[in-house]
Amino acid sequence: YCNKKITDSGMNDVSHGLSQLTHLLSFQINLSWCEEVSDVGVSHLMDAIKSLQHLSRLHLNLYRCTAVTDVGGQKIRDVVQARTSLIDVEVNVYKTGISKGGVVNLNNIKDTREFHRLKIISHW
Repeated sequence: YCNKKITDSGMNDVSHGLSQLTHLLSFQINLSWCEEVSDVGVSHLMDAIKSLQHLSRLHLNLYRCTAVTDVGGQKIRDVVQARTSLIDVEVNVYKTGISKGGVVNLNNIKDTREFHRLKIISHW
C-alpha cells in the first residue's frame, strides 16, 4: 500500500527502484486514494514495468486516483499489450478520471492476445 499523499515525483522514485528488480516475476501496487498521482506518475510506473522482462503477474489498483485520465489508461494498455510475459493482469480503474471510452479501450487488451487472467475493474 502507498501513502495516499504520494505524488508523481514519488512515483518516479518508486519506478526507478522497481526498474532495478530485473528478475521480478510478480508486482502488485495499491495506489487507491492517491489523488495526486496523475498520468505522469502512471507513465513512470508503466515505463518501469515495461523494462521487467520476466514479469508475469501485475496487479495495479488505481481506485479513486482521480487525476489519472484516458492518457494514463492508454499507457497501461500499451505496456500490458506489449509485455508478452504478462499472463495475469488485474487493473482497478474504478472512480478514476478514465472515461467510458478509455475503459472500453483498456478492456480491448483481451482482443490482442491470450491471457491466463485479465480483469479490468471500473465504474462503467
